[in-house]
Amino acid sequence: MTSLAHAVHVSPMQPLATTALPPRPDGGPMLWSPLSTTLIYGPREAVLVDPGLIAEQGVAVAKWAAGFDRTITGIYVTHAHGDHWYAAAPVLEQFPDAKVWASADTVAEMERTTPGGRPNPFWGAAFPGLIGDTSVIAEVVPESGLEVDGEALIPHSAGHTDTEHTTFLHVPSLDLVVSGDVVYNQVHQYLSEAGDHGIDAWLDAIDAVAALAPATVVAGHKNPERDDPASVIDDTREYLRAAAEVFGSVTSRTEYFEAMVQRFPAWLNPGIAWLTAVGRWAE
Repeated sequence: MTSLAHAVHVSPMQPLATTALPPRPDGGPMLWSPLSTTLIYGPREAVLVDPGLIAEQGVAVAKWAAGFDRTITGIYVTHAHGDHWYAAAPVLEQFPDAKVWASADTVAEMERTTPGGRPNPFWGAAFPGLIGDTSVIAEVVPESGLEVDGEALIPHSAGHTDTEHTTFLHVPSLDLVVSGDVVYNQVHQYLSEAGDHGIDAWLDAIDAVAALAPATVVAGHKNPERDDPASVIDDTREYLRAAAEVFGSVTSRTEYFEAMVQRFPAWLNPGIAWLTAVGRWAE
C-alpha cells in the first residue's frame, strides 16, 4: 500500500485590469480562472505542483502547504504559462530549500517568455503590481526522476495543449494525474494559441493521459466545487471538439464567444472564451 496522498488548493478567480482586453460582448467581468495547486505528500516529504500566478496566491499556497508539516523538497511546473509558476518566489520564501523543477522544454520556454525575470507583457498588463518577483526559473528535472519518500512522480511530455511544451505528472501509486492544462475541469478553455493544428495536438495529449487510466485527474483550472474524477478527460475532449466546430463556422470574436457560452452554459469563467476570441480574430 502506498504511503502517499495528495491534496488540492484552488486559488480563486482573479480580476484582470479593465485595460488588458476589450470588454466582453455581454458586459460580464474579465476574470482569470481558478488555479489548482496540488500537494503530493508522504510521511516526511512533499512536492508542490504549479504554485500559481500573483504573489498573494503564492503566499496563500505556502501557508496551506506548511499546514501539512512535511518537508517540501520541490515545486514542479507543468508548463511555462505564467499563471502556473510566477508565484514560486513567495512559496520559496516559506520553503527556501525546495527546488523548482520542469522539463527541459518548459525551462527553455520559461526563459524565453520571462527574460530577466520580467513578466510577459500580457501578464504585467492584466495584473499590474500583483505579480512580484518572477526571477525564479526552474531547473530541469534530474535524470533520476522525482520522488516523494521513495515513491515515483513521473513527468510526461504532452506537447501542445493550450500552449507549447506542456507536461503532466503521473503518480502511479495513487492512480493520479496532475494534468496542468492538458485537462480542464468544467472551466472555459484557452485556445488562442491553437493555430491550425493545435486542437488535434491537444486531443493527442488527452489520449496520453487517458492511456494511463487514472482514477483521479487534477486539472490546472477547475471548478472548486467539483471533485477530480477521470470523467474530466472526456469533458475536455468535448469542449475541444465543439471549439473546432465553432472555429470553422463563425467569422468574428463575438460569434465565437456567444456560441461557446451557449454550448457550455454551466462552465466557469466565460471571460476565457472571450480571451480566446480576441487572440484568434484581430478586429
